Amino acid sequence: MERSPEIALCLVCHNIDCKSRGSIEVGEAIAARLAAAGSTVEVKPYICFGACTEGPNLVLYPQGTWYSGVQPSDVPEIANHILGGSPVDRLSEGVDPDLRELILEILDSLGDL
Repeated sequence: MERSPEIALCLVCHNIDCKSRGSIEVGEAIAARLAAAGSTVEVKPYICFGACTEGPNLVLYPQGTWYSGVQPSDVPEIANHILGGSPVDRLSEGVDPDLRELILEILDSLGDL
């Protein structure tokens, strides 16, 4: 399926594995950078993407970019991507494509996140 290039949301996993690896802090840091840049992209918690061992995980929606293994040091590059820069390929290479498509279908079916 062709995805929109738009990024309206940055969904950050807040389940136990991702949370224990710093996902909340990563999400807060991304939100702070976006706010400082005047971005309207929202950073929201998400319960689980089903890739716990690869976390922390986040999904840029509706674009569909999924980042795994995100560390605080990755925040500047991710924020830059959200603000119109290039994707951070090294953080999306390990994502299972079938799981990614399933999660995106679920997100699409939710309508107004």
